Amino acid sequence: MGDDFFKFSNLKEFPELIQGISTRNFGNMKMLAKDEKIIRNRERFAQVLGIDLYSVIKAEGVHGNKIAPVTKAQNGLGAFNQQDAVKGADGLITSDHGVFLMITIADCLPLVIYDPIVKAVGIAHAGWRGILAGVGEALVGEFKKLGSNPENLVASIGPGICQKHFVVKKDTLEHFKNEYPKACLVRNHDGYVDLKKCLTEQLFKTGITKSNLEIAHECTVCNNYYFGSYRSEGERAIYQAVIVGMRE
Repeated sequence: MGDDFFKFSNLKEFPELIQGISTRNFGNMKMLAKDEKIIRNRERFAQVLGIDLYSVIKAEGVHGNKIAPVTKAQNGLGAFNQQDAVKGADGLITSDHGVFLMITIADCLPLVIYDPIVKAVGIAHAGWRGILAGVGEALVGEFKKLGSNPENLVASIGPGICQKHFVVKKDTLEHFKNEYPKACLVRNHDGYVDLKKCLTEQLFKTGITKSNLEIAHECTVCNNYYFGSYRSEGERAIYQAVIVGMRE
């Protein structure tokens, strides 16, 4: 694969943006404590993107809905040590150039939003708990605080687990059936949830338009040769890094 990585098509039209999702060939990007091997993996991916790892800020990732506004003064937080990541946050937003936001994923959905009018960019880690907690709505809410009109927001949902592989327990299924009935399926007594459809519905309710939303079709389980998947690999899973930011 070389230095091949995933990029959102709808964000490529904005030359001021740098964005990408690492693939298996870059190695594991999730860090529980300071780990030199993972730092090297992150440095390599940052180099391919054309940025310095010291300009990256990472959200802690706790499967919630907290979105933290960040500035250039916080550059480097969480990039080299998970203990320094932005605490309690599953998403980040900034209007500063030269700040690159990062989350790590391995089945959960990455959400990236850009406002080309206000010049602000945000990122969110959208797992099933976060989606039920409204993490997409929370990210759009932070954009509104900066003066964004949701109709101007360009949103991208990245590779993540597909419905046929996302089997959930009965109590979890009931929560999704209450909130997103069209995204739920029951077969042979098992419940299946389409997380991409759930997040899409949530974003549309905020005012984001269909023409401004890209949904990656890739599934991390179906394409496990290319992406890491916790469902497929368990604790051995290779986690992807999702990075986005505006050039200086």
